[in-house]
Amino acid sequence: MDINSAVQSADTTIHYFMKDSPTSKVELKSVGGKAHSLMRMIELHLPVPSGFVLPVEFFSNWFETIKKSDAWKAFLEADMHSKLRSSCDALKGEAMKLSFSKEQKDAVNAALSKFNHKGGLFAVRSSSPEEDLDGSSFAGGYETILGVTKEGIEESVKKAFASCLDQRVAVYKKQHNFDFRNPKIAVAIQTQIASDVAGVGFSLNPVSNSYDEAVINSNWGLGETVVAGIATPDTFIVDKGKLQISQTLLGAKETAIWLLPDGGTEERAGSRQGDFSLTDNQVIELTNLIVKVEESYGRPMDIEWAFAGGELFLLQARPITAYVPLARELVTASGAQKRLYLDVTICVQGLFKPISVLGTSFLRGAASLITTKVFGRDLTKSVDDSFAYMTDGRIYMNVSNVFEFAGQEKAAKFINNMDPSAAKILASVNEQEYRSHNKDIKHVPLHLIMQLPAIGLHVLEARLLPEHAHRHVVQEVKEFRRDVRHLAEEDLPFDKLAEALFDRVRQSVFTQVMPAFVTSRIALERMKAIAGEGMYESEFKDLERAVPHNPTIEMGLSLYHLSQLLPEDIDGSAIDMLLKERQLPKPFLSAWDEFMDLYGHRGPTELDIAAPRFRDDPATLLSQIVTLRKSTSQEDNPQERFDRGQVSRHQAFEKLCEQLHNKGWLALKDFSSLYRVYETLAGYREMPKYLMIFAIDTLRQRSLSHGKELFDAGRLDSVNQIFDLKIEQIARALEDKHLDLRRLAAENRVIINQLDAVASLPIVLDSRGKIINLPPVEAREGEVVGTAVSSGIAQGPIKVLQSPDEKPLDRGDILVARATDPGWTPLFVNAAAVILEVGGMLQHGALVAREYGLPCVTGVANATTLWEDGTMVEVDGTNGTIRLL
Repeated sequence: MDINSAVQSADTTIHYFMKDSPTSKVELKSVGGKAHSLMRMIELHLPVPSGFVLPVEFFSNWFETIKKSDAWKAFLEADMHSKLRSSCDALKGEAMKLSFSKEQKDAVNAALSKFNHKGGLFAVRSSSPEEDLDGSSFAGGYETILGVTKEGIEESVKKAFASCLDQRVAVYKKQHNFDFRNPKIAVAIQTQIASDVAGVGFSLNPVSNSYDEAVINSNWGLGETVVAGIATPDTFIVDKGKLQISQTLLGAKETAIWLLPDGGTEERAGSRQGDFSLTDNQVIELTNLIVKVEESYGRPMDIEWAFAGGELFLLQARPITAYVPLARELVTASGAQKRLYLDVTICVQGLFKPISVLGTSFLRGAASLITTKVFGRDLTKSVDDSFAYMTDGRIYMNVSNVFEFAGQEKAAKFINNMDPSAAKILASVNEQEYRSHNKDIKHVPLHLIMQLPAIGLHVLEARLLPEHAHRHVVQEVKEFRRDVRHLAEEDLPFDKLAEALFDRVRQSVFTQVMPAFVTSRIALERMKAIAGEGMYESEFKDLERAVPHNPTIEMGLSLYHLSQLLPEDIDGSAIDMLLKERQLPKPFLSAWDEFMDLYGHRGPTELDIAAPRFRDDPATLLSQIVTLRKSTSQEDNPQERFDRGQVSRHQAFEKLCEQLHNKGWLALKDFSSLYRVYETLAGYREMPKYLMIFAIDTLRQRSLSHGKELFDAGRLDSVNQIFDLKIEQIARALEDKHLDLRRLAAENRVIINQLDAVASLPIVLDSRGKIINLPPVEAREGEVVGTAVSSGIAQGPIKVLQSPDEKPLDRGDILVARATDPGWTPLFVNAAAVILEVGGMLQHGALVAREYGLPCVTGVANATTLWEDGTMVEVDGTNGTIRLL
């Protein structure tokens, strides 16, 4: 085929962006993200070099020609891992054979004739419709050609066009769910700036995430050395509010790229390496430009800039995609009193990815009703008035209010039970910088005072008659399950069902369960006080082992007993089918049905209503049961470990009693009475969550039913998109058939999608986005230090898991994970020890580890990337160290 004839019908419309001239009104999908941004900045009267755009339509017939080639066919058939590079290179070769048609040449020459700038050179930049967007930067993926003469425009346009067929672009698109087999490109041709110094600027600090700081990188000559990372640039960090340079770092500036007068560029070895490439005045001028761009776009921005002859130019601007966003209500104004936030979703629940929109709506609705009933007002409406705030898939503790209520020292001590690393961070910050000074936070509401007598009676019963309190909790749980099932059967509107579930959870938790558990914790603290603060730490650790009535531990033991009802030679690959056909032993089927009745509503990431339950997807659970059947013995199994833990607990109690004889018989009697309270009721720590998850699962089932109904009606893209809507939106949708659910779902997920793209969310950050970290802990060679939460020493091979069903955990493996929730419980049976990135003494993983007698170390930074599977280590859960063997 004649290539020139193939492009005769191409659209040769050209769009201009020129100072003091009207800019074409075009859609982003036509001119691409980069060019669309340049055109917008010209309209905002920002100092952008003039130019024009060859839109996507200009290249339509080039793509037609490419798609008829053998290289295109090979590209479509290429494997992403093996043949993609060679097929992409072949496509780029085909692209470089193309040429402008007469109409295209005439259009481009007519456009070029409008530019008679000094030097007469141009920068040719690719501009993809998928580039420089909120969620995708494609930084470095497409081609930019600098110092182009008018005669070299066609060849440079072909290079920019061919770059959309590059392997890097195809891989990036695949990773970000773009259609990588349908490439599109526009090309921007811009007057070239012969810069003396150039570089990039960020409107926030990409390391600390601080919204108050701009960061600038610069080098002599053109900015390509900075953008491409081929020279170490100078760095300037600027306080945007005060317009003060807070930090400078002289870069090596090993090389620089300079524009040649007759076209092209030249790389020269670094000169003036001992001088900063920007003056203080230029840094401040540039910071003002960065702030103006950020304000114009209403989001954090990344710009490319240049100084030429003392004049500042803006070459490019795109949204920063890799940062931690905060909901608008969590952000305080620049210069105002800052708040400090602790991400409870991570350090308590072990959830590193955002909870769904509906999951957040459920938790916030529950907190709203509960605080209204308990305190007389909704404490979830205002961040300023709350101790915890839920939004966009996260649960944040307002540490500033906790500081005001209890002080920094007590706050850190309280947090230490949840996450020692977070506690160290909170203890290290400047309290006055973050203390809220909200005096109302200390006032006990009259509404709560009026309820204290009733709560006090339950506490008194738990203290004096713990067995009675235990029986009342058991009865309350039975009634709760019965009532919730009745609510599910009633024909309540969706939002009314949710409210009824919230209230039923509140009744059970605050009338029976929490008084029992809180009394057990008070009893333990009182026992420690009798023994002497800081005394007998080892014995008190043993005292917390294998306490009864913990629903999470009971679930793990039930799983083990289930496994023992299977034949030893059970075929793991067929068990799912055998269960569906009810062809397994009758005792197993009976026990399985009972297990599902008690625990079928649970599962990994169970706090999120969108997460599947054991009942929904039993395959993983069945696999764990088969593993239990084949890897445990009569002498070493969860029940035996639990029993041994109880023996150790009783022995620790007896030893403590012996040590306390000198305290007198009254103290010993009080100590024994307190121990009975603790032993009987401490296991109920996990019961509030058990009840909450039961309620969440009930609403989940109704949600899926409505999701199918709305999907069948063509109003949702999938059944599971129901989880991208809030409770009140679902209720409205069932009444209003014209409500645009897809639009609402997309709006609801904006920040959640941004958070989901963050590789590792921070545990502590402030209301100006700044991530607060501790300096790294120094350890001895070959040793990693964390926080000891379950004593003992064990050796074994590392097994890193990102999820409980990722791969089998074999007998004797050292389980390494970021955090765990009850869905991980079955894996602890085979583990020799546990290493976690986050979590403290009361985190789920630590609790189960203690119950099973497993050494456990938490707070190990980047634990899931420190070792490869099979690495032999020794875990010391007493001293909190991990040593390579």
